[in-house]
Amino acid sequence: MSNAQITDDDVLLTISGESVSANEFVRVYNKNLNLVQDDSQKEVNSYLELFVNYKLKLTEAKALRYDKDPVYLNEFKSYKDQLTQSYLTDKNVTDDLIREAYDRTENEVKAQHILILLDEVETDTLATYSKIQAYRERFVNEDFESLKKELHNGKSIFVEDLGYFSAFKMVYNFESAAYATEVGGVSQPFRTRFGFHVVKVLEKRKSRGQVTVAHIMIANTQKDSTLVPEERIQELHRLVLQGDDFADLAKQFSDDKSSSMRGGELSPFKSGQINSEIFETTAFELSPSNMISEPIQTQFGWHILKYINKKPVQSFEELQLELNSKIGKDSRSQLVKAKMLEQLLAEYQIENPNSKLANFESNLFFNASQNVWELSKNFDNNQSFLIIKNQTFTHQNFLDYLNKNQKLIKKEWSKAVVVKKQYASFLEQSVFKYKEDNLENENKEFAHILDEYREGLLLFELMQDKIWEGAKNDSIGLQEFYNANKQNYVWPDRIEGSVARSSDEKHIKKVRKYWKKNQSNEMIDEALNKEQQNVIFSNGEFELGHPTLPKTLEFKTGLSKVIEENSNFYVVNVTALKPTTQKTFEEAQGQLIADYQIALESEWIQELRTKFKVDINEDVLAKVNVLISK
Repeated sequence: MSNAQITDDDVLLTISGESVSANEFVRVYNKNLNLVQDDSQKEVNSYLELFVNYKLKLTEAKALRYDKDPVYLNEFKSYKDQLTQSYLTDKNVTDDLIREAYDRTENEVKAQHILILLDEVETDTLATYSKIQAYRERFVNEDFESLKKELHNGKSIFVEDLGYFSAFKMVYNFESAAYATEVGGVSQPFRTRFGFHVVKVLEKRKSRGQVTVAHIMIANTQKDSTLVPEERIQELHRLVLQGDDFADLAKQFSDDKSSSMRGGELSPFKSGQINSEIFETTAFELSPSNMISEPIQTQFGWHILKYINKKPVQSFEELQLELNSKIGKDSRSQLVKAKMLEQLLAEYQIENPNSKLANFESNLFFNASQNVWELSKNFDNNQSFLIIKNQTFTHQNFLDYLNKNQKLIKKEWSKAVVVKKQYASFLEQSVFKYKEDNLENENKEFAHILDEYREGLLLFELMQDKIWEGAKNDSIGLQEFYNANKQNYVWPDRIEGSVARSSDEKHIKKVRKYWKKNQSNEMIDEALNKEQQNVIFSNGEFELGHPTLPKTLEFKTGLSKVIEENSNFYVVNVTALKPTTQKTFEEAQGQLIADYQIALESEWIQELRTKFKVDINEDVLAKVNVLISK
């Protein structure tokens, strides 16, 4: 929706004299429209109520000086610094890096490496380089496992099999070395921020794209000591092969509760994204003609996987924005930064400082007794040294920078080298700092994102203190709220017993006959599931409505009739009933606190509407209504 009919001068509302623009409201409304679950609140006037409540909370946060809290300020600064970096880019360099990253995304490398750890700022590297060079020669000619056994100590030397990886899985210069090395070859030694490496490339292949699978998982550890995970997964596997619905089985039996209610379906994943090599390999081996895997075991439990779909690597156009975002957070950003600095120097028309640097250097000396750099007494420290737009830096500013960053100055450097290298760092820092400080005024998108985080962080801290923690710690208020609303906190009807399920009615009828004769589940299982999985049993306590139970089960003890639901047949042997009972104060804690928080917030909003004067500009509101209704 266009904001053309609304100007920057249109004020929609004021809260205690603080104005809120119509443009801000429209922007927030359009952005959050799909997040509003109640359709009635999508109507402008209804959404305005939510918006006013939001602004009232922010006004209260500022009145209570939450925006001056050092912890808040530090967290906000950290986020702003991180966000800023993604906006300080050179498009041409970025485009080249995006294309390179895409090419690497289309191809995967399988590699091993040897790493000798070395501090990032360490300059005495000859001994380490000589050692890694010697290891390289052995890496070319000797067996990997033998080398690993001899050299790897997990502290200073690492000999590791890295498996397959593609773009952004490793630091950039490591990634580049791997992609530049031929299959079967070993790279020359190279340095990363971790130390010196050599990398051996075992294979290269086209990316397998991403795969989506569903799974049923039976955890390795079970509360029910009679349930053997491997046996249960084999039972379920037989049912799947016999035609039972995979999604239904996942909902009823899978221990992965994060996926079971979706029929076991997992989010799509690529190579290297699953913390189990056997799970990943099995998933990518599935296909439309090989839909169901054999049972496999991982560190989490036993699994059956079902193929959903595979997708190749997306097109360059589809991935371009995502790759751009990743580059901004990756070590590649240093290449972008260098080009950006070059552009900013031209934009700000910064003069060549050679003459001033020479004058500065000739008057600079190191006071060893005080361990500081100083300038000659007759030198004008306040003389202009660097001008960036409307900001002036003096010789004193650069001198302060030298002393602040003495740890970066190497003892063997001459005075001329110190001035040259440190001025380059000072210039880069000063130019980017100026750009960062003015970015919020120059870039609306940046300003909006920053405002959202600024306000969200304030609101979180206020809600945490006023409502969320307040509700938990108000024991008297909680007790009174519980006493007034006991009817909302009850245990639902539950049964104890056994449930038998089959896709064949005749097998369920046999189970019912066996149960009438008081035969055990073990005996029935042996009789009916000897050659193939015909019936699956579940034992324990179940709430009515539990996915394991048929929905039409009557709440009474004894043997149920045969129940048919969704092409499956059930019989339930109910040994005990646990009817609806009142939850104690302690048992109701989770839901009770949540409900109490909602009640406290509602009362609090009314207090804020009394405390702060809210004025709505009806004329501007009418314009907003017309604009949004188009």
